[in-house]
Amino acid sequence: MKLFVGPVNALIDEPIQITVTNLSPAAKLFITATMHFPWAPTEAYEASASFIADSNGTVDLSKQKPDEGTYDFIDSMGLIASMQKVSSKGANIALNISAEHPLVIEMYFECGEERDTVRLERMFKSPGVISQKIHDPFVGELFYTPCTNYKTIVVLGGSDGSLDSLSLIAGPLASRGFHVLNVGYFGLEGLPEKLEEIPLEYFEKIFAWLKDNPITQANEIYVHGTSKGGELALLLASRYEVIKKVAASAPHAYCFQALDGLMSGKNVSSWSYAGKSLPFIPVDNDIFFEHQRHCLDLHTPFGFTTTYRESMNRAANKEAARIKIENANADILLIAGQQDNVWNTYDGCLDVMEALAKHNYPYEYNLLAYPDLGHSLPVPYIIPLCETLSVQMPLGEFTSGGTLQGNCHAQADSWQKTVAFFQK
Repeated sequence: MKLFVGPVNALIDEPIQITVTNLSPAAKLFITATMHFPWAPTEAYEASASFIADSNGTVDLSKQKPDEGTYDFIDSMGLIASMQKVSSKGANIALNISAEHPLVIEMYFECGEERDTVRLERMFKSPGVISQKIHDPFVGELFYTPCTNYKTIVVLGGSDGSLDSLSLIAGPLASRGFHVLNVGYFGLEGLPEKLEEIPLEYFEKIFAWLKDNPITQANEIYVHGTSKGGELALLLASRYEVIKKVAASAPHAYCFQALDGLMSGKNVSSWSYAGKSLPFIPVDNDIFFEHQRHCLDLHTPFGFTTTYRESMNRAANKEAARIKIENANADILLIAGQQDNVWNTYDGCLDVMEALAKHNYPYEYNLLAYPDLGHSLPVPYIIPLCETLSVQMPLGEFTSGGTLQGNCHAQADSWQKTVAFFQK
């Protein structure tokens, strides 16, 4: 048995090639992969698969699907995508995230009496990347490599408000030479407590800082936004011409009611300007509760897409709440899963594309729509898909949507195209 596995040291978003040769034809090969996060070592994940060697005594995971295992499609990263939690001490993998230490994956190969192992180290950022936390005049963290003249990318997260998790996006981008600024805009010290009437003036301070900062000297800014951060990215691009490129993963075309307002009944927008709520589409909780009850009766996973779609269809102020993306001065890349179960991002992206075409938008714009993708995580090969595809809740099972294969393929493909979009 001879292993060709690698790269053994690589960035987290790089695919792994796995080929085994010198097997007997039709021999059965077993592969097991284990991992844990460096910031949550008590939470262990594992994936496994078995393969039948071809007539040349070779197993190539990029060309063969397993006979059985935790995944059932052809993909060299199928083991990584299908990792499942096998032991836990209750640590929250969404807390204390850090890009400083690599993710370690151990792979075990067994064929008859032969055994072999490979240890992979997956870096969240290359060794030359420096990070700098910022607390004034905004809350953020800058990732950069000295002596580069690449553009600056502002990264905006979604409804969890986490700044640390954005390092998993910033690290791979900064490792390719970009200056990357992660921006917190609620839920952190010195910021609004909730994602509620976030003042757009806050981002004007950020743009001014990026222009004056000797590292970035940014007269032009790129933006990457995910989910609610994608909504925000499109909104900012529609109002500030300093933004020249926008990559929005699972965004929407409209401003919506503040998330915390959905439960409290507070009737305000997620965003504000000059002290006033921007026009928004209200979201009706009754739609969600009816949908959840229906899913419980059918023993199927629930989500929020039905709620957003029906609220959007009922809204009498859709045009007022629509983000006027045709006013932007930026190239735009939209990423949407047609099975997104968090909100109806695909519908929203179609509305964005229609508005841009209607107004003969003079800049580049493109929609990457994936039929089997759910609510996409922007960077592939980090968070096991089991953490989003099936989440047990007090009242039923939640899913972010899509299939294991669909999410695996779409995350990798869309991230590769996102990096190329910024590099172009």
